[in-house]
Amino acid sequence: MRLIADTHTHTIASTHAYGTVIEMARGAAEKGLPILGMTDHAPSMPDSPDLWHFGNLRQLPPVIEGVRVLRGCELNLMDCTGKVDLDEHFLQKMEWVVCSMHPEVIAPGSVEENTEAVLNLLKNPYVDVFGHPGANCYRFDYERVVPLFKDSGKYIEFNASSVTFREGAAENMFTIAKLCKEHRVEVIVNTDAHSPFRVGEFEKATDILAAADFPEELIVNADLGRFEKALANRRVPVSL
Repeated sequence: MRLIADTHTHTIASTHAYGTVIEMARGAAEKGLPILGMTDHAPSMPDSPDLWHFGNLRQLPPVIEGVRVLRGCELNLMDCTGKVDLDEHFLQKMEWVVCSMHPEVIAPGSVEENTEAVLNLLKNPYVDVFGHPGANCYRFDYERVVPLFKDSGKYIEFNASSVTFREGAAENMFTIAKLCKEHRVEVIVNTDAHSPFRVGEFEKATDILAAADFPEELIVNADLGRFEKALANRRVPVSL
């Protein structure tokens, strides 16, 4: 499977990452990826950049090293009500928004509490991607919630890094894949790369989708036209 975008990556603006935006774009170019999402951590994470980082993204050109760089962020879901850590003033400026649950920000809850959090995330009009949903500590009611992503304008992420770093991710992502397939829910495959060497290394996520016999036409970043449509249908439309 050939993917055309890696839309969840981190630069040295997130201080536990190891590549500048130029180096990350070059890493994408070397992997033959025409599109890269630059999604550094929003301010509630301990390693995050200052708010000024997100207010000043216009300083970056849209194309770097021949790669279209989507200037965005990885929001933190902060509680069960759906609160996030950038306000509308900043979110309107973003070209791509991932929203994830991190233990440093939101304590893992019960399945019911986690489910409530994800249901409220679905209400946020600026979120494009629900990031790395498979961790055991954030299990939610997959059967109830996954079908609601259909036609929501939001994509469930299959995160290659999660398989290595998040307990239970592989098994839970397989379950989510089967439900997405059953309900025709579109997904996105990302690396969550924290260095240029990891950009475009999707295999640990695509292996799970292959095991679930997942249809390629439901992978939004497996086709340029499909991804362009996703960008055009955002709350704040973006062109490539």
